[in-house]
This record gives sequence, structure tokens and C-alpha cells, in this order.
Amino acid sequence: MDWLRTLFFPGSASTSNGSSTMLTFEGLDPGWALIIWIVFALLLWWLHSRLIANTPRFKRGVIVGLRLLFAAALLFAATRPVLITTLVEKVRQKLIVLVDASASMDLADLRSTPEDRARALIASGRLSPDDGLSQTVPADDAGRPTRRDVLKSIAANSKLALWKQLNERAELVFYSFGHDATENPPPADNTDGVATARAFFDNLPANDQTTALGESLRQVLDRHRGEPLAGVFVMTDGANNRGLAPVEAAVSARSDGVPLFLYGVGVTEPRDVALASADAPRIAFLKEKVTVHVRLTANGYEGQPVVISLRDSASSQGPALAETTATLPVRGDVGAELSFIPEKHGELSLEVTAQPLEGEASTDNNVATIRIRVIDDRVRVFMIEQEPRWDWRYLLDFLQDDRRLSLQCVLLDGDPSLLKLPDTPFIAALPEDRTALYDSDIILLGDVDPVRLGRDRMQLIREWVDQAGGGLVFLAGPNHNPRSYLGTPLEPLLPVVPLSGPAEQLTARHAEPVKLALTPAGARSPLLRLSDNPTANSSLWTKFAGVRWTAKVARARPGAEVLLADPSPARSTPAGPGPVLARQRFGRGEVMYFGFNETYRWRSELGGKYYAQIWSQIFQALSLERLSGASKQVQLRVDRPEYQLGERVVISGRLYQADFKPLVADVVPARASFSPADASAAIEQEVMLRPVPDEAGGYRAEFSPTIPGHYRFFTLLDPSAVVEFDVVAPRLEQANAAMNLPLLEATAAAADGRLLREENLFELPQLLEEKSGRVTSLKRFELTYSPILLSLLILFACAEWLVRRLNRLK
Repeated sequence: MDWLRTLFFPGSASTSNGSSTMLTFEGLDPGWALIIWIVFALLLWWLHSRLIANTPRFKRGVIVGLRLLFAAALLFAATRPVLITTLVEKVRQKLIVLVDASASMDLADLRSTPEDRARALIASGRLSPDDGLSQTVPADDAGRPTRRDVLKSIAANSKLALWKQLNERAELVFYSFGHDATENPPPADNTDGVATARAFFDNLPANDQTTALGESLRQVLDRHRGEPLAGVFVMTDGANNRGLAPVEAAVSARSDGVPLFLYGVGVTEPRDVALASADAPRIAFLKEKVTVHVRLTANGYEGQPVVISLRDSASSQGPALAETTATLPVRGDVGAELSFIPEKHGELSLEVTAQPLEGEASTDNNVATIRIRVIDDRVRVFMIEQEPRWDWRYLLDFLQDDRRLSLQCVLLDGDPSLLKLPDTPFIAALPEDRTALYDSDIILLGDVDPVRLGRDRMQLIREWVDQAGGGLVFLAGPNHNPRSYLGTPLEPLLPVVPLSGPAEQLTARHAEPVKLALTPAGARSPLLRLSDNPTANSSLWTKFAGVRWTAKVARARPGAEVLLADPSPARSTPAGPGPVLARQRFGRGEVMYFGFNETYRWRSELGGKYYAQIWSQIFQALSLERLSGASKQVQLRVDRPEYQLGERVVISGRLYQADFKPLVADVVPARASFSPADASAAIEQEVMLRPVPDEAGGYRAEFSPTIPGHYRFFTLLDPSAVVEFDVVAPRLEQANAAMNLPLLEATAAAADGRLLREENLFELPQLLEEKSGRVTSLKRFELTYSPILLSLLILFACAEWLVRRLNRLK
């Protein structure tokens, strides 16, 4: 019925796809109108044939026809015809344009493949936007434009005319984003969308050090929730290093019915070398070798050597502390080690640098900074044994020979003459006071009858581990350890659940030596690492001699980590092989369990090198909690030595009185002194330590540094006990120079959207057209009041009168 509406109301808007028109009548019934018209026609014909029979038939027929047409138009008007048109019309909606303004957008990608060079030329308008990547790339190709320059080129590209076409289909609203989304203020004048787009990209920054793609997408969706949106168009390199995952935000967009279009800028495989990680022990000993483990990621530099150097950050231009050369793979990771001997104690900041290579996408990711604490104090080890045994003798020799350790030993059933030896580590009896015990960093508890320890002393050891962060080692034996500790205060500290039963069943020896098996957790653990190569490490452990006895236990305690196991059926548990070497956290401290008494066999065949290495790694791990504290009395620490600007620093730990009883105070005054990177004068601010509920002597302080620099935190209780850490500006944008294509693809798929590159960016206006919003409305057109119908009535009446007058008829 659209033709009827067009005929009677020619000025009405044309309908779009999906529109329809229906004719209804609200007056005289059309059937009766037709009958009346037929009767009138017959009557009129009969009268004219009688009354004006002398008039020529042709003229008589013209007069009758005009009168019948007039009657038909009049009766048609009497039916009150109404056209009801359902209109489906397009609505001009908002298109949110979300553009990456992080520092990675200033990376100048080296476009080494023809496809990537063609993309840059399509963006700049030197190649056709709709002929794909098979076009011939000119010899003087696109060079190395930054990602931000590519966006500017697209805005100025008259061949693509992207913003002109988008502006014709939607109202453009621009946002830039880094750590969050910021709306570009609309122009004060009536500047069109194309000019606004060009001005936006001309002034687009690229200085934000974080990219919160998912969070920014969520923010713009929340700000425009309830508004009719044509979609969200995101222009980014796919980096996301903060906040909500982009896929989650995309799912939200899909549930809101908002189309999501993504344009990925950059290259997926740039030539680049990056320092992925640099790891060193948190605690190192003065004049003892420290090894820094470095991992590089590389792409595009197959077989090329790269020099990796280690320097003191305080003198980064000075000579290297260590240097090595690594050969880069085709693509992937390569490891290296840098070793040096610290010559001074205190906090040491180290800078690891991979020498930049020609053509790298970014050299900002070639540097990493790590901090270690060099101590000149010895680790205080307190060894408790009931009677001499072979394993005790070997371990005693190691403890006495290691200059990093200070040993005290109690041999409950030992020869009194041991107390008279020169520089003897032996003491006559177990200490009775808390101070002597709390002065230790590690306690080695051998095959000792718990009755000899006493319940009060065992409770004190438990508190020392739980509250003071001490390291406790259970050295199993056939007489008491661990089975006799069932029901004692030390039982919960054991990483295994002891068995009770006849002693002969629990102390039976193996008929043949059994090689202990390295568990998956043990293979990963730095405590048992004999080589950085996992295969070589596992091979070395298979070469150790077997043992004749291991303690039979029920199982490993939940939460314990089993490092070595006895694979023999006689020691199996319902959970698998019997645990022999296990560790677990208990409060602030750590506990290890040795379920065999033949660690000296680590010396056989392979020599004493690995025996010393294993025990050294174990002692360092056990003493870490105590040594990382500011002092024995002030056991405060930060969870890592370096924070990024804006992160919350948490300083926590325990404070003790002079007698090592937990400090009780409502608040403990402290100071945070920091030296800004751009100034020499230190600045102090007051920070209060407040007690932690249900934690005796536990205190905690939190604050958010606002200035990068080196920070020193100390309490007025003991100003000499200092906690040091660094606050640096974030460098997340330099970590990975590649466009994150998998993330962009996953985000587009989650939103049921579309990911575009330069070769198909021209499709965006049509995609927007297909997904643009439409509204449905009803319109009434009453034909009775149509000027065309009125004109026809007048025309027919005038024509009939004119014919009569010309023929001189009444």
C-alpha cells in the first residue's frame, strides 16, 4: 500500500526496509459505497439516454464518466479511508571511540614483513584501503612510524575517509585511556565530527605508564549505560597490565547489546630483546658469592650474541660487577647467570642490562633493577641432639666450617669433655630463658626424647616459630623423632602426621638401600636445586646413594610441601609414596622435616660439594624470615624490595621488648624517610604502626608513596633497625613491545564483535550501518483530507461543468 500513500501524500518521507502500510476504513462501509455507486451509475446512464438522447453518444459518455468519477471520489471520501504506516527508521546514535594513550603507543615498530609494511602504507593513504595486503609495496616504504603516528595517518587519510563515513552514521564521542578512561571535551563551536577527530588525534598523548584496557572499557559502558549506543570502537595495541580483564568487559558489552569493534595497531612479532626477569636471593652474605639468574626473551635475532652486565645502581657508569654473553634463540627465552662477591654490607641496588641491538622495537625493556640485603651477621644455629650419631657428626662438621653460621650445640647424653674443647660450640644444658632461645635463627631438633625438652620449653619453641619467624628442622631418628612428638606442643609444627604403634614396626630398616625420589615440588624447589637446568638437576639427584632407613609416617600434613619421597612399598601412605623431606609454614616461621638420618650419603660418589650446597640453601631459606627483619627486636619487613608508584606499601611484623616478650602498645610511632630521585635532601613523614588483632606483638602500617625514590622506614623504638625499599615509576608499558593479538581476538570473540586491521578497516562504516539502531513508529494518513483527493473532486466537477457548457447543456 506504499504506492497509495505516495499517490495521495507525495510529500511524506519514504519508508526504509522493514516498513509496511495498511488501508482501513472508518466511515461508510466500502461494500455499501460500491453498491450505491453501481446503482447511481445505472440510474445515471438510463436518465441520460432518455433526457439527452439527441446528444452524440461520445459527448454523453464523457459527461456520464465525469459524473461517475466525481461520485466515486465522493463515496471514497465518505468511507473515510485511513492509511496506517509502520515506519522503521534509523536513529543517529553515539559511537564511543576509545583510544589507547599509554606509553607503548610511542613505540616505533620495525616493520620487517611485507604485510606489516603494507599495513602502514594503507594507514597513510599510499596504498588503497580496500585492495588488501597483496598490493605492491613501494621501495621507499613506510619507515618506522610510531603507533600514535599510524592513528594520526588514519585520521588524515582521504582515501579511507574513515571518520567522515563514521560521522555520517553516528555521533562521535572520543575517549583516551591509560590507567582509566578520559573523555575528550566536545568542541565549543559546531565543529563537525571529522575536524574533531583530526584535532583529537593530533593532540593524543602517549605518556600513561599503565594500560587498563578492560577497566576503561567497563568505565565507558557504565557512563553511557541506558543510552542508545551505535557501538564502542577501541583503537589499541592490546596491552592490558592493570585492572579488569578485557574479556570480562567484553562480555558485559555483549549482555548490554553494545556492538564492540577493535582495531589492533602495531606488529605481532617485533624484533626485540627484553629482560623478562632478574632474580637474586633477598639475603646475601658479605664476601660470599651471589648469583643473579636472568631470563631474556627475544624475537628476530636468531644466533646473535647479546652482552648482559650487572652493575651497582649507585655507580651505573662504573665497571661491571659481572658480565656474560648469551646467544639468542629464534624466538623464546634464554637464561644466563651473573655472579659477584659483595664487598660491603647493607642494602644493595643492582642494575641488570642487556646491551641494545640494532633495530630493537624498544630498549626500555633491556634494563631491570633488583635489590638484595648484604649482611655481615652470622646465622645463629642452635642444635639439640640426645646422643651422637653418624649424620649428626657430618652435619656438626659442616656447621663449624661454614663462616656464615654461628653454632651452639647441646648434646644431652654427650661426653662432658666436649665442653672443654677450644672454641667449643657445646653448652652444658638447654637454656631456660626466652632470651637465649629467641636469639637463635634456626633450631635443629634431632632424635630427642620430648620428655627431656619439657612441655614448657616445647611451647616456647612453638611460639618462637609462630611469632618470631624462627626456622625449625626436625631430624628424624629411630628412637623418638617424629613418633614421640604425638600429643606434644610441637606436633602441629611437624609437616607430617606421625604414626603410633610398636617401635619395631616403625624403626625397621630397609633390606637394601632405597634411592629417594625427587617429587615434582622438589624438582621446582630452590632448596634442592643443584643445577639451573631441570634435566641436569633431576639427573644429579638420581646419582645419590640410597638410604637404609626412613621414618614411617601416616601422611603429609595438609598444606605441607613434600620434596623427597621414599618410593618403597613399606613406607607408602594412602596418598602415595612416604614423605621423607617436607616443609610447611607455621605462623611467621617455617618448619622442615627430614624423615631419614643419612644426609651424609649426599657426600658419597658426588663428593661434599652438593652436601654443602643443599644444606646452605636450606639454612638460607629457614633464616630468611628472621634475617629480613630490621633487627631481632624489630622484626618488621616489606613483602618486596621495590614498589611501583601508586601501589600501597605494607610494613608488618612483630615488635619485642628487651626480654623478647611481645610489645604491647596502642600505637608505635615510626618515620618514613625518602630521598626523591630528583633531589638530594631526604624528606620525612610520620607513619604509625598499629597492633594487629589476635597477634601478640604484631604490628602493621600502610601508606601510599606519592614520589618515586629510596625509602627508609624505622621506628622510634629502635631507630637503628631500618627497613629499606624503593618506589619507582611504573614501566609496565616497556615490558612487551608486541601487539597482543590473542588478547584482542579473545576480547572481540567474547563480545561477538569484530577485530579489524588496516587491510579491512574500510569495512567498519558498513559494519556500523548493519548494527545501527532503528526505531519503529506508526503514522496515520487520512485520505479524506488528502489534497489530492480534494483536487480530484474539484477537477471532476469542473470538467463536467465545462463539458456541459461547451455543449450548451443544462
